Amino acid sequence: MLCLWRDGTVAGSMRLMKRDMDIVTLVRSARWLSTSQVHRRYFPHATRSAARRRLRRLVKERYARKQQSNRMEEAMFTLGPEGKRLLEREGGASVVLERSLPKQREHLIGINDVRIAAERTPDLRYFFAAWELPGTGWQHAIVPDAIFRIGECTIALEYDRGLETLRYFVGSKIGTYRRGLLGLELAGILIVVDSEARRRTLARAVGQNDRVLIVLLDTIRTGNLSDYLERLVFSNCSRVRTGACAEAV
Repeated sequence: MLCLWRDGTVAGSMRLMKRDMDIVTLVRSARWLSTSQVHRRYFPHATRSAARRRLRRLVKERYARKQQSNRMEEAMFTLGPEGKRLLEREGGASVVLERSLPKQREHLIGINDVRIAAERTPDLRYFFAAWELPGTGWQHAIVPDAIFRIGECTIALEYDRGLETLRYFVGSKIGTYRRGLLGLELAGILIVVDSEARRRTLARAVGQNDRVLIVLLDTIRTGNLSDYLERLVFSNCSRVRTGACAEAV
């Protein structure tokens, strides 16, 4: 005979806390999250060991799956079969499990670093990474690394790892943003880079532009995103037509 908790779950199985459900839900959207990302988002006042212990439990109960090629590499976590079953039961939509990390692993990690920072920002309305945009009906010629909205301000994210030529990045990508996206008013473009040298190079190429903010990824990880957006995006948003930058994708 099985012993049950008062909520009907089987005694001895893991009792999901709200934070566990939040982790599982975020992992679904992010595809893969590192230990440090989970720690920053859900254990900001605890040690990283606390985050590791909870992640180990989620993996043991198959709500998450861990991948780590070697001890020198940070562990990455994706949704497990029990997590898939839980989310489908809660939301009804079919969930596809990730088989392996994408080839552009560092690019995915960087986008999700910005996602974590945005989630810790007051008044975040939504965050859609590039892989989520097709599900929103996105039809613009350019696909940003992410589109997110804080309050009434819509922001495009580009994570530039220096793998594209400066001419293409500034002329094609930034040029498209400058010409505008039909039906979507952007308050600003957040460009995230890995090095100070690349930041300076891009700043010179972009020139004086009050709608473009270039920030180091390490700064995003350790700082407060609102502090940087305050200098650019929020002031721009207050100048556009009321409600224009509040249009969702």
